[in-house]
Amino acid sequence: MQNIIVDLMARLVLTMLYAMQFLMFGRAIMSWFSPDEENKIAQFLFVITEPFVYPIRKLLTKFDFFNNIPIDMSFMVAMVILIICTSVLGGSLAA
Repeated sequence: MQNIIVDLMARLVLTMLYAMQFLMFGRAIMSWFSPDEENKIAQFLFVITEPFVYPIRKLLTKFDFFNNIPIDMSFMVAMVILIICTSVLGGSLAA
C-alpha cells in the first residue's frame, strides 16, 4: 500500500513538473510578441512561473557575466532544471 502512495505522489510531482515546463514554454512564446500588460494569459503565465524563475535570476545577478547578456539566462537555467528534474523523476518511475 505504501509503494502505491509513493508512486502516486511521484507521478503527481512529475505531472506538475510537466505542467510547469508547458507554462514556461508558453511564457517564452508570449515574450516574443510583447503582449499587452493587461493580457490575462500573459499575467497568468507570469504569476505562475515567476516564483520559480525569480530566485535563479537573483542568484545569477551576483555574477557580472550574466548581467551583460541581452537574454534572460535565468529563464533558460530554470528550464534546464525542470528538464533535469523531469528526466530524473521520470526515469526513476520507469525503472
